[in-house]
Amino acid sequence: MTALLAVENIYAAYGLSRVLFGVSLEVAAGECVCLLGRNGVGKTTTIRSVMGLVRPTSGRVVWQGRDIAGWSPHRVARAGIGFVPEDRRIFPELTVWENLDIASRAARRAGRWNIEAVYELFPALYELRNRQGGFLSGGEQQMLTIARTLMGNPELLLLDEP
Repeated sequence: MTALLAVENIYAAYGLSRVLFGVSLEVAAGECVCLLGRNGVGKTTTIRSVMGLVRPTSGRVVWQGRDIAGWSPHRVARAGIGFVPEDRRIFPELTVWENLDIASRAARRAGRWNIEAVYELFPALYELRNRQGGFLSGGEQQMLTIARTLMGNPELLLLDEP
């Protein structure tokens, strides 16, 4: 099976602090992969390297046969990789529906995910559709963050501390 995403021997650092040392992994279409480990071992940095938020000092990040290491985060997202960060990033002043509507307008990829499909996956969000994001519980905000990311119709979804 051909890898949709291949991380090949990447090294990364924050300033002088080296964080990743030869990390490699592959993800095939339809596959679910989980990075496990204690705090501080590089799980988030690995995801951030794929997303273009941390530039690997060496190694390759290959998405659908193209080396994307060093691409900007928005270019990575437009290529089809969705990212749900550990810290929930919603618009707290906007309602659940408005948060999803903004995501749908920003999406440039056609696919199965729209507001109705997201409400079907997360029925609680439908019930909360008129509530401002800032008044949701932490779990509800996380659902909204995942739903917003799905609205971009990514081919691969990376979740950090879901």
